[in-house]
Amino acid sequence: MSSSPETTAPPARKRRPPRRVEVIRVEVLSPAMRRITLKGDELEGFTPETPASYIKLIFPEPGQSEPLRPLPDAPRPKAMRTYTPLAVRPETLEVDVDFVLHGEGPASTWAAQAQVGQVLFLMGPGPGYAVDTTATQHLLLADDSALPAIETILAALPASAAAQVLLEVISAAEERPLQSAATLEVQWLPRGTDHRAAGQPLEAALRALPAIAADTKIYLACEAAAMRRIRELLAGELGVDRKQIVSRGYWKLDAINHPDHDYGED
Repeated sequence: MSSSPETTAPPARKRRPPRRVEVIRVEVLSPAMRRITLKGDELEGFTPETPASYIKLIFPEPGQSEPLRPLPDAPRPKAMRTYTPLAVRPETLEVDVDFVLHGEGPASTWAAQAQVGQVLFLMGPGPGYAVDTTATQHLLLADDSALPAIETILAALPASAAAQVLLEVISAAEERPLQSAATLEVQWLPRGTDHRAAGQPLEAALRALPAIAADTKIYLACEAAAMRRIRELLAGELGVDRKQIVSRGYWKLDAINHPDHDYGED
């Protein structure tokens, strides 16, 4: 009688230690967008491997001049939010992070008053989007929360690709040039300040597009409920194969701590 092979549980994923970083620059990109450059010796070895990767930023809580360094296996800090590292410069130990000023929550409140010398803790990076550089057609659908992720994807596209980009933002004042080696067609879609209209401009613009080719790679990232509606619009009415779609719920209306692993596949 042969014995069955022993099975062992996979090793627990080791959490990377938090990195202390300091604000060295604040840039106004538009009325509702700030680019904040963070720097610190603890960024040594910080190298996101894919576009649209994510980090966790820990912000000061009321009464703190800077956040406390999280202890290993301690409860999740209350003032922690998920962001995309836009540009990483390992040679100078710097990372750029873009913030949407939506007027709610600790991150937006902090970013609106951010000043050189202020301190945060950074955790990550987490996984992102594996760009198919052999694909010639890309459709990128996002709201302003995912604009940094879209920019990292565009930076990874080759000159042989073409990208149709639909971006939902608060107002036309948020429009700015986007860069890519790929051929770009960009539509900026003003939504207004009512967050309950999230996804509606994206849906309308998507319906107005020509038929989506079967070899098009689609990245969809926006408010979670809107993401699910648009994902079903693509796969149902518009006849897109679900295998063409990668989707992310970047935030959720009326939710404070939305998870960073909402892929809309449930």
